[in-house]
Amino acid sequence: MGDMIRRVKKRRVMRRYRGGKYAARRFLLTLILLAFIAGGIYLLMRLSEGDEGEIAAQQPQEVVTETELQPTPIPELSDMLTVQKMDTAKLNAFGIVTGKMINREIVDSFVRPDSIRFKKGEEYTDVKGIITFAGNNYRNSFTYGTQIIAQKRLARTWEVPTGSLTSEQNGTWTGTGWTGQSLIIQWDDDVRSMLGVYDQFKNKAGFTEVIYPAMDGYIYFLELGTGAATRDPLYLGVVTKGTASIDPRGYPLLYTGQGIPGTQDGVFGSWFRIISLIDNKVIWSFGGQDPFSYREWQAYDSSPLIDAETDTLITGGENGIFYTVKLNTTFNRAAGTVSVNPGDLEKYRYTASGYGEGDTQKWWGIENSIAIFRNYAFFTDNGGALQCVDLNTMELQYVVDVLDDSDTSIVIEEDPDNGTFYLYTANEVDKQNVTDGMGKSVHRKIDGLTGEILWQAEWDASVGNTSSNGGTLTTPHVGHGSIENVVIYNSTLVSVTVNGETQYGGRIVAYDKETGAELWRYEQAAGYWSSPVVIYDENETAYLIQCDRSGIMRLQDPLTGKALYELDMGSRIESTPAVFNNVLVVGTRGQYGSGESQKIIGVVIN
Repeated sequence: MGDMIRRVKKRRVMRRYRGGKYAARRFLLTLILLAFIAGGIYLLMRLSEGDEGEIAAQQPQEVVTETELQPTPIPELSDMLTVQKMDTAKLNAFGIVTGKMINREIVDSFVRPDSIRFKKGEEYTDVKGIITFAGNNYRNSFTYGTQIIAQKRLARTWEVPTGSLTSEQNGTWTGTGWTGQSLIIQWDDDVRSMLGVYDQFKNKAGFTEVIYPAMDGYIYFLELGTGAATRDPLYLGVVTKGTASIDPRGYPLLYTGQGIPGTQDGVFGSWFRIISLIDNKVIWSFGGQDPFSYREWQAYDSSPLIDAETDTLITGGENGIFYTVKLNTTFNRAAGTVSVNPGDLEKYRYTASGYGEGDTQKWWGIENSIAIFRNYAFFTDNGGALQCVDLNTMELQYVVDVLDDSDTSIVIEEDPDNGTFYLYTANEVDKQNVTDGMGKSVHRKIDGLTGEILWQAEWDASVGNTSSNGGTLTTPHVGHGSIENVVIYNSTLVSVTVNGETQYGGRIVAYDKETGAELWRYEQAAGYWSSPVVIYDENETAYLIQCDRSGIMRLQDPLTGKALYELDMGSRIESTPAVFNNVLVVGTRGQYGSGESQKIIGVVIN
């Protein structure tokens, strides 16, 4: 009986469920039918209005929000950033005093008629090639193009002998030295035909030229692919230690500084020269013995920059003067002529506590190549002062004590996420109060807006001698791509451990850019005067190329420091290589190493 009652109740429940289910279905079908009818009526109404645009709008559309319509913006650093000027009390504590000479008169204030404002480093030039030391105003690349790395091999492909020159007061100079980077340029078609090159190159499509001032008094002109001479070597008769520059507008103008003083027209000193690459002649120069300088020594190792917008030359002197000058350039492409008619030099000088001409005093002098962020110029000096100068007023914004003589060219890195930019620099051991011949070489990361030191790493280094100090003399590499978190420095005559023994040698060290933590180091007996060069393949995978003073060029893994390949270049290398696509060019000294004479060598990267 109980079972029967349960079956009856179950049937009643099922009937109620089915009835509700069918009712819901009928209600849903009714709604769909009504919606269909309403849609048809609306479409007929729009057709009757003849609005074809609205008819097209009835096609199925993906719903996109206003935010989704806009591409994801790439972070950009504001063009209007202003460096924080150091207060007077801190400047006084440093003891620094500055001065300006404008229109050949010492003045208290200055405002540049045409404001200078550089773009980002990668926008410095559209010219195909490496046309100044470390590539641009951020001094952050020795390479042009993309390198194809298949076998991880290096091979010498051509070589050109160089000579020597004996200076009046400083002995004999051979080959190419520090910084000694070559320039490599693929000339525009319309410019190539007017150049002062041999006839066979005037009509050669894709003609790419190596221009290499050397310490033997000559400037060499070579074809990148073969090493063949493209012009007669130009004899200046002066030692060139630094790196020249080509005009970033693609104009056939070469800018080069003299590294060791000599006598010209009865005047003993050094000169900065501008050379027409149409006529292969010097068309303007300045220098000699600048009376505005505090220092008797005159030289120009700094690789100049050109502001294309205002036609302004910017460079530093080892006499302690920071120079700018309006060039008034005229380049007539139709006529095939180029000229400059510079106005008066604008000069900035400085002095500070402890500076003087004595051996134990700090020396004035800018040997590194000026780095520029927008309208701010950055350089270090022989006395250990890092300075930030506003190009449009020639006023000092701040100074940072970097301990000692610094020949390292500052590298600039933007940080849009944090609204600032960074400076990477280092010092050598020269004027420090050393103990047992050892001082400190310090690698630093600095906030460019404030001058605040964000991190630093100290290393023991030898004071060396008058021609070869220990520490860091080179320019670091600030990584991107596969090494975007890495910055690489190298040093010479630092305390290293090789085969279990402590000695003075060379070190490459990689740091985490954010924290300054050491990631790896590579130590050996030979030191480094040649800056680290990092090449990148099409996937932004990085490879380090490092030359040393024993004449060895190494291809290394920049994530670990592991040596992947070694190439004997025959003699000491102090110069920094330049790379155009898969061809590298560097000069040697003809000293030490495996005994080869001084040369310019082309190397293929495989």
